[in-house]
Amino acid sequence: MRFAQLTEPRLVEIVSAPDPTPEAGQVVVEIASCGVGGSDRRAWEMGAVATPAWFGHEWTGKVVAVGAGVVDRFEGQRVVAGVSSSCGICAPCCVGRTQNCRTVLEQIVGLDPLSATHGGFATHTVADARRVVPVFDAISSRDAALIEPAAVAAHAIARSGLRFGDVVVVVGSGTVGLLTSELARLAGAAHVVSVDTSAARNELACDLGADAAFTSVEDSLHHWLADTTNGVGADIVFTCVDTAEALTAGLSLVSSGGVIVAVGVGDRIDNLSVTALLSREADFRVSLGYNVDDLRRVQSLMEEDRLRVRPLLQDSADLDQLQTVFETGARKTVGPPKVLITP
Repeated sequence: MRFAQLTEPRLVEIVSAPDPTPEAGQVVVEIASCGVGGSDRRAWEMGAVATPAWFGHEWTGKVVAVGAGVVDRFEGQRVVAGVSSSCGICAPCCVGRTQNCRTVLEQIVGLDPLSATHGGFATHTVADARRVVPVFDAISSRDAALIEPAAVAAHAIARSGLRFGDVVVVVGSGTVGLLTSELARLAGAAHVVSVDTSAARNELACDLGADAAFTSVEDSLHHWLADTTNGVGADIVFTCVDTAEALTAGLSLVSSGGVIVAVGVGDRIDNLSVTALLSREADFRVSLGYNVDDLRRVQSLMEEDRLRVRPLLQDSADLDQLQTVFETGARKTVGPPKVLITP
């Protein structure tokens, strides 16, 4: 097998190793494709990642071997990286907060004991059999690589408490931002507005159902919101850019009693204005990862072609081209944000 590992900032090495053998409770997955995400690029820039399995976490493939005790997965089954159901025995589960299950969180970030020592930028990987989720038959292997980021967007929608007829602003039109815009519309938003520095991404957001798009949080956006909402402002603002500046900009758009949801956030948000939240009595919420229901729901929407993911796919590259993909980045002038590695 071959897999990518970070050796220093801005350098990826492709390593050869013996094919993996599953331990009890594990499966071996032959990777069909793995999406390159924003967190992968940040890890490449830093030369380190919080957990090895996180570097390339948007993977899909087929099971080629199962370990002892695995009864619900089989060789040849197509699967996607996901999470198990809540464990029912950790501290949050025991007080009824199954949505905050520690086992699920560990699986998302690659801290569970059966995680691989590398991510999905590989020909093969191993994983806890409980966390790999079967791919619906109608979804192609190429599209299946978008299931994981779509589940992230779906979780953010659920965390927001979006109601039918709400006005929504999505700051950032990367993969998760575009999927959040699509899902907000499907969830009943009356108006969806996209904000991104890329005119090409904004055009794509409108093609996927946004009512309007702006290149920054500027006067024209404020005027549009004022005209559309009779001066009330946005009911919900999703910030899908991992900067404190995006959060601060988003606060200026939220209506009194509205909600701002941080879907992507960096290491520091020191300049987040609590006063701005207080003056509007607005709710600040964060959204981390997804759960097994999010994965099921987005697959159902993708199966019916109601959630369109194919327009988000820009290009594909093989494993040996991964370094070049990071060096060039997703070409924003092209529009679609997602590059797939197909090892």
